[in-house]
Amino acid sequence: MTRLTDAEHVATQYKDSSRFDARVSIYERYATNPQPWLEWLFDRLKLADEEVVLELGAGTGNVWLENRPRVPEQAQVVLSDLSLGMLERARRKLGVEQRPFHYLQCDAQKIPLPDEKVDVVLANHMLYHVPNRTVAIAEAYRVLRSGGRSVVGTNDWTHLQELRELVARFEIESLLLPPGRDADFFDLENAAEELSVKFSQLHLFRRQDALEIKEAGPLLDYVRSTMPDGASPEPLFALEQHVARQINLLGSFHVGIAIGVFEAVKD
Repeated sequence: MTRLTDAEHVATQYKDSSRFDARVSIYERYATNPQPWLEWLFDRLKLADEEVVLELGAGTGNVWLENRPRVPEQAQVVLSDLSLGMLERARRKLGVEQRPFHYLQCDAQKIPLPDEKVDVVLANHMLYHVPNRTVAIAEAYRVLRSGGRSVVGTNDWTHLQELRELVARFEIESLLLPPGRDADFFDLENAAEELSVKFSQLHLFRRQDALEIKEAGPLLDYVRSTMPDGASPEPLFALEQHVARQINLLGSFHVGIAIGVFEAVKD
């Protein structure tokens, strides 16, 4: 078990949306790809009227908030998450909408829905937090109708490499993976192998992007959000000074974004 899948650590990270919001913010402010990530992701869903959609690890509902004018009128959208705090935030953000959003607190390893109930399962950057991904993937497969689609997002092993190198150099205790490829991480290569156990039809869509960070503060907020409670904040000062110097010299601090989405179709 890694820290990313440790239940206590995940519960601390996602008991509410504060840490998550700090991480999302830096992408919203400094990503260079002109198409927003959540718009690009929504394009991969290819939703049609009257489809039933289940999102696993829906968090605060940002996928649906950012794309609400594009949600088909007759679609049924179930937002699920292990964290009740995250779901409550999603409900507050989406509750004023007339579209039929539903909320379900559940573990992705035991989805409380009947077999062949949904048309699309979305699992966006969350399966690497699940202790037993084999079970979670089997559960997603089970609740899908024949011909249904599971849309799974995760990172390439090079994602945020520059930032991960700095965190390692300054010996900051963080949930960020160390530089290099971790053979146990649910990256795009491992995801293909694990998904193919249940799904015979896989299509990979890669998205290239980058962060050009103009201020050290938001980057520090990001790193701080990944640190466990009680971790020493002292190394952050050296990291902040280094990043500030880079921005002063080059105009920005560059961090590569390398992510992708699998469409896995149930036969």
